[in-house]
Amino acid sequence: MMTSGSAPQLSLDPDDRLLIIGAGLAGYHTARGARLNGHQGQITILGAEHRLAYDRPALSKAYLTGAVSEDDLALDDPDQPLDAQWVPGADVIALSAVPLGVHTLTGEFWAADAVVIATGAGARTLPQTNPDDEVARPYLLRSMDDAAALRATCLQGLGVAVVGGGFLALEAAATCTQRGAESVTVIAGEQHPGATRLGTPVGRALRSVHEAHGVRFASAARAVSVTSTTAGHTVHLADGSAVAADVAILACGAVPATGWLQGGPLHLSPAGAVLCDDFGATGIAGVWAAGDCAEWASQSKGLRPVGHWQEALEQAAVVAAHLTGAEPQPMQEPYFWSDQYDLRLQGAGRIAAADEVRVLEGSAETGDLLISYLRGGTEVGILGFNRLREVKRWRKQHQIRKAQTVAA
Repeated sequence: MMTSGSAPQLSLDPDDRLLIIGAGLAGYHTARGARLNGHQGQITILGAEHRLAYDRPALSKAYLTGAVSEDDLALDDPDQPLDAQWVPGADVIALSAVPLGVHTLTGEFWAADAVVIATGAGARTLPQTNPDDEVARPYLLRSMDDAAALRATCLQGLGVAVVGGGFLALEAAATCTQRGAESVTVIAGEQHPGATRLGTPVGRALRSVHEAHGVRFASAARAVSVTSTTAGHTVHLADGSAVAADVAILACGAVPATGWLQGGPLHLSPAGAVLCDDFGATGIAGVWAAGDCAEWASQSKGLRPVGHWQEALEQAAVVAAHLTGAEPQPMQEPYFWSDQYDLRLQGAGRIAAADEVRVLEGSAETGDLLISYLRGGTEVGILGFNRLREVKRWRKQHQIRKAQTVAA
């Protein structure tokens, strides 16, 4: 694996062929960035889904409620469409280092002068028992098809179980409540959702917000399996308890979509992510990776998060710049957000590196919590409930204005 000490050599001449595997956020913006940086050669994007690139965060929120349509989520601008060859529904099965390119399930070989792997992540699931193959399975929320199926389901009068304690799960719980579900139960795997990652004050506040809207929380035990029958779903927990529901949603994490790379020439992390330096280079000449399928050097060291929208966007920009010889913009402090009911939660900075969590102002009851994250007494991050001004000010104060290598 390459280190983060120096930029890799450029892989593309102006007329070289760029092949991008994955039509999501990172894949699209890598292609868009390459064009904006002046690349003239063929750009081909192979996507697993049978649709063009779209933005995923709204799938558990505005799209699920019907407030926005599929067209609203399209990443490409119809007035300025990306100059690229789109190949939807492409099942890529293997990477070739020599000659450089990928093989697909249909027997095709797509040759390239540079390959960017941006296949994203798939949903983590639970062991499932389905006595009848025709029985409806739990819903997932990783793709447009997943969200469309759940959106088409009338929840009025139904009980919903949501497995997971992250933002995706909590957003889904909030949306199902707003859509008229009779009851919503969250199986977070901890007493206070998000406490392990964001601190107990945040976890307590999130639970309080949801309970105020009628959401119930199961025991702190993690979910271990789900049984689906004609009568509904039963989620089994590690402590022997169970949650029965008419509708079950699995939002219990994600795994890098890199199964097709197993046993190939690339180095993968124990979780299956493509290991890269801090420029997206994999160590194989001409092969790069960005987005949720990749783990950059600073992420391996725990200095930056994995799976955040901003990370994928900024990584794509860095890869596009280095591919084309442009000066890359520096990656900013990590940033994330979540919308739940009338709550806008925002976090910025290196929260995962903190060894102290301090409540600055507000409370869960008033819905205006402001949290400071410190390491060795120095503030490294901030999180706010409906504190848009404070978070924006913090990000501006910590803006990185020139490229710099993240130190270990």
